[in-house]
Amino acid sequence: MNINLKFYAMRNLIFLFFGMVFLACPGPGNEPEHDLLTITQFTFHQDVNQLYFGVFVEKESMGVELDSVKINWYGSSQSASPDLLTLFDDGTHGDILLNDGMYGLKIPNDSSSIANVIGNDSGLVFLDFIAYYGAETILLPDTFRVGNIIPRIISITAPDTIVRSSDATVSLHLISAEVFDVDGIESIKWAGFTSYHVDGDSMTNNGNYLFLYDDGSTNILYPPDFTSGDLVAGDGIYSFRIPVYGSGFSDPNFQTKTGTFIWRFIAQDLSNDYSKVVEHEVVIQ
Repeated sequence: MNINLKFYAMRNLIFLFFGMVFLACPGPGNEPEHDLLTITQFTFHQDVNQLYFGVFVEKESMGVELDSVKINWYGSSQSASPDLLTLFDDGTHGDILLNDGMYGLKIPNDSSSIANVIGNDSGLVFLDFIAYYGAETILLPDTFRVGNIIPRIISITAPDTIVRSSDATVSLHLISAEVFDVDGIESIKWAGFTSYHVDGDSMTNNGNYLFLYDDGSTNILYPPDFTSGDLVAGDGIYSFRIPVYGSGFSDPNFQTKTGTFIWRFIAQDLSNDYSKVVEHEVVIQ
């Protein structure tokens, strides 16, 4: 090969190499638009049934100031018609710190605020974070996993008033709580309640839980043959028969106190998450 051919081949190779490098390296001002929106956040506060959204947004893009930040909220269905929600950086509406660049929003997870309410779905939720800079709109799609859905206490079955006997006898009163978990009733670890004596400003049973059972009364809880009183095993209705001692017992340890009591029912699942507390008031006379 002569020198001229070698020169042209080398020149073309150098041109091709630098051309590739030039095409692969973005020039100034060509940074990815999504760098303007970072630290995306979503939280489902199940205990208060609220949704939190957050995103950090740069104050300007290419010299144009940020106008507003919004989200398209699809809920658990990406094909749903989205709710258009505005995020804030003013220390209100669920935003934490004023003018820190982190835009936030906290809203109730119910139909008064949004159409796409989260129900009993522990899968993914879908949303778009949107920043508006003058005529420019920057959109960042994102997904989050809801995670474990906490158990729910559907209903309580308990008397409002219990009258003690006037002699040395014990009456049994069936207390039940219907519990639901989206992952199945087998994911419930336990259900129970505490009892607060309003008049005495004290907790009964030393503040310990009185446990309810969904065992169909097949288990002997106390000898010789005391069972929970639960009717059907595995139906999601947890029960226990509480003893109420009559006033005829001389031993004060076997005399049920009278007055107003607040029973606070709660359930826990195998993920160690708790249901909301459901209260029931009962008067023992």
